Amino acid sequence: MKRIILSLYIFSILIAQNEIAENATDTTNTVVDTTALNEESSININEDMNLNLGLDFGYKGFKWGSSISILPKLDNFADAQANSDQKSVKLVGVLGLDSVEVNYVYSDSGFWKVEIDYELNNNDIDEQIDKFIRLEKNISEVYGNPFSTEQTVNGPSSSYSNILHIKYSRSFYRSSWNVYPVRILLILSGIIQQPQTENSILEGDLSILKLVYYNPDYMQSPVNKVENQELPSIYDIY
Repeated sequence: MKRIILSLYIFSILIAQNEIAENATDTTNTVVDTTALNEESSININEDMNLNLGLDFGYKGFKWGSSISILPKLDNFADAQANSDQKSVKLVGVLGLDSVEVNYVYSDSGFWKVEIDYELNNNDIDEQIDKFIRLEKNISEVYGNPFSTEQTVNGPSSSYSNILHIKYSRSFYRSSWNVYPVRILLILSGIIQQPQTENSILEGDLSILKLVYYNPDYMQSPVNKVENQELPSIYDIY
């Protein structure tokens, strides 16, 4: 009887030890998995922080002063393409409601400007102006009213119909914002042939609408130091 009780006691101890070992293994696995999750969360948080950084950091998370070796990325855009002179990078895609071409421009100090070219209707000056006003309003809702504006419209009206005497309607709209350390420029320069003909006298896109964000701190390349030269004595000249 004593042998049976002793055997049962030893068997219970062995089972308890196995359970402790299994629990220890589960705890270790849990710690490892938690660490991995923490690392993944940290990466996601850092990415979100970059996207939410303001203009004092850069444009849409791309830092001012960055080298052209690090290409920017934007949602809803094709892959960035560096210019042959290695001074700019182009992305084409959709920004908000508009089809645009975005150019990141670099000096020797690194990334200093982003220039956004908006697609325009080159046959309707009123539509061009409406797009400018919409963009100006959207920017002002974020950064306040522009500190400087300019508006000029001249030339024949859309009712002008003398096909033997081609004229042009012209518009120039400009608004600027100071968002230290960055400056913002929105500019429309429109030229529309009047009257419209089946074949335009001047081919190509004559109108531009640009939105520019630039940081003057990185605008200029570092100035090479010029060694001071000793001037000759006046007695050596005369």
